[in-house]
Amino acid sequence: MKRKLIPVIMMLVSGAICCLFTMVRGESLLFRMTTLLGAMLLFYGLGWVLCSVLNYFDSENEKRLAAETAMSEEEAAEEEAGPGIAE
Repeated sequence: MKRKLIPVIMMLVSGAICCLFTMVRGESLLFRMTTLLGAMLLFYGLGWVLCSVLNYFDSENEKRLAAETAMSEEEAAEEEAGPGIAE
């Protein structure tokens, strides 16, 4: 699943749940709409924060993987060059 859709999906699911709960409780239409708007904005923000955190962790993992790959390549080059210099 693409990460761009996480905030949108969270917003829509929270809106549907909020709508159902306010309908079951028999709230007024104005209360339903304000609650729906608030819930959708809140969960869109939370989804955006979640998406940002996941992207940050991915970038950190890529940096660490690149550093480990470069380190292992240096060690492999040293091992290949090491016995030739010692002889």
